[in-house]
Amino acid sequence: MIRRNVVVIGAFLFTFGFYFFWWQSTLLYDLDNQIYDQLTHVHPTLHTPNATVIVEIDDKSLKVLGQWPWSRLITAKLVESIASNYPKAIVLDMVFSEKDRTSPSTIESFYRSVLETNITINGLPQALKDNDAILSTTLAYAPVVLPIFSDTQQPHGVCILPQNVTYHPKLRGTPLFPLVNIVCNLPRFQQSAKGIGHIHASADNDGILRRLSLVMRNHEVWIPTLGLSAVASLHPGIHFSPAPFFSGDMQLNVDHKVFFLNRYSDALLSFYPLEHHEKISAIDVLNGSINPQRFKGKYVFIGSTALGLDNTYITSDGSVRSGVYVHATMVENILNRDLGVQPSLYRLLNIILSFLIGMGILVLMIQKHYIGVIVTYFIIIFADTLATIMAWKHHFYLSLGYMVVPLSSYLFVIALLMFVIHYRNQEKFIHALNLSTYQKEHLRRELTDTESQLEYQKALLYQQSKLAAMGEMIDTIAHQWKQPLNLLGMIVQHAPLAYAKGKIDEQYIQKLSDNAMEQILFMSQTIEDFRNFVKPDRKNIPFDLNQSVEESLRLLSGMFRSHGITITVHYCDDEVIVMGSPSEFKQVIINLLQNARDALLDNNPTNPLIYVHILASEHDATLILTDNGGGIPSETLKHIFDPYFTTKEEGKGSGVGLYIADAIIRTKMGGTIEAANTNNGAIFTITLPLQ
Repeated sequence: MIRRNVVVIGAFLFTFGFYFFWWQSTLLYDLDNQIYDQLTHVHPTLHTPNATVIVEIDDKSLKVLGQWPWSRLITAKLVESIASNYPKAIVLDMVFSEKDRTSPSTIESFYRSVLETNITINGLPQALKDNDAILSTTLAYAPVVLPIFSDTQQPHGVCILPQNVTYHPKLRGTPLFPLVNIVCNLPRFQQSAKGIGHIHASADNDGILRRLSLVMRNHEVWIPTLGLSAVASLHPGIHFSPAPFFSGDMQLNVDHKVFFLNRYSDALLSFYPLEHHEKISAIDVLNGSINPQRFKGKYVFIGSTALGLDNTYITSDGSVRSGVYVHATMVENILNRDLGVQPSLYRLLNIILSFLIGMGILVLMIQKHYIGVIVTYFIIIFADTLATIMAWKHHFYLSLGYMVVPLSSYLFVIALLMFVIHYRNQEKFIHALNLSTYQKEHLRRELTDTESQLEYQKALLYQQSKLAAMGEMIDTIAHQWKQPLNLLGMIVQHAPLAYAKGKIDEQYIQKLSDNAMEQILFMSQTIEDFRNFVKPDRKNIPFDLNQSVEESLRLLSGMFRSHGITITVHYCDDEVIVMGSPSEFKQVIINLLQNARDALLDNNPTNPLIYVHILASEHDATLILTDNGGGIPSETLKHIFDPYFTTKEEGKGSGVGLYIADAIIRTKMGGTIEAANTNNGAIFTITLPLQ
């Protein structure tokens, strides 16, 4: 009882430590993100980005208008050209934190203060001497949304921050990202803006951008992201409240739409293919070479996409996007209801559930219910995948990785430990087998004078041959199980795809269950055949020759398939009942098949083939086994039934297999076994009296 309690406590502590390691590891977070990326590829959003237009400050524009930043006069002209076509909002992904150094008035001031030279630019109207004033006037009547950002390298600025974000008092202590040392636009610009939003975006540990904080905090002020501020500029009022179903998370209300966010206000972005975004070069807008109706009723984003002018981000589809595309995507996600969320507690809940299931699987492993382990594992994977896909349809990601990855790795480790334990037991078995071989050799020399001594020696030889065959059977079972396990894996993988295509119905589930159970029953039959082979069976009983050969072939079929060897069997149409030990007769058939396999592998014919034919006459049954492995040398043929005679390398053959086969057929079953050569192989003929 004490030992049992120690084992239970040790198993619990091991499992707890294993899962605690996964919880602390950043690898699990990265693997979970990879699973999320696969979901976005398999089940992408069905919407297209049709509410936004991106005006790019691209290489084409820079080539015509010169290096960035441009004169505010050009920016004013660009905004004016867009505003005259009635867009919903013009969102600038650029901060005007300093005066325009290209303004004529600024140039005059520069010469006076630095070079102590008074110059004037004659012939220019006073209204055109200050580019900032021109841009400020343009912004005053245009529906413009401006950005701000936090830069610890910059001195703290004084900003006019938005007042249209409200939140429930319970969210006062929400752990939002703090914005300090805010870099603002010049007051004359910021006062004219219809909205203000932050432009911060951070990639995950693997460098891929998947999520965006919808609000950040500057002291007691909540500042929305640029895209959210753009939508709210037409629908004033952004309200955050506690999520009703997820403790600690929050709920966003904007434009009569409700979205769920985690406790950090993070939302998962649904990125659209880059080529689906409508984009226009800034120089084409200024030249008037595009249809102005393309701006009507749209959210127009102006930002740089030229290399080196702005931050770029890698998305899960491998594309590289400038920040302006990220903020435009936020607008599209809000309007299309494509924002997703990963609830904060689901990671913890999933890994706890995985821990409990892992403990249950450990119990099944200890009790050696291996089929139950396999079935339970695949049922859990299927159910969790199905639940994840269903939640995904409602824009919830339930952290599939925190369930599947620890459970799969735990099952692998437990299986490895069980293998090590089994290996140690097998070492003891091999040691006992070697000792048995030594004893057998000693008895062969000492006990050859009496019949009883000879029978005792034969018994040891029978056991040694059978144990040697058991060693190969272990490898055979591995071959037998590989294909069913692959099929079970394909069945589980196909289920999410069938669900995505709407093919899952009662008939599909029944077919899925039937196919899975077929493979499971096949593996169970393999174990049953192996058990029937190894169980002690020394008494002579009537048995069907057809059935015994069929069971022997089932045990070895996987091994022969893996070597590309074809076995053709011609069974007798009627039952062929003979007397003997079914287990010992299987040992004879398996020995002959393994010898044929070795000959085929050594000689490597073009189409390796083994042919088995069962015949029955009035009094006798005949089994013929042939191969095309090149045959047996004539000098070897007359010795193959002698004890300890072998042509195989040391360690690969004991020389007792055919000797035992001859003893079983002749002495115990009253039949004969003969060997000869054909044109291209060997032929063994076994003749047995019928019951």
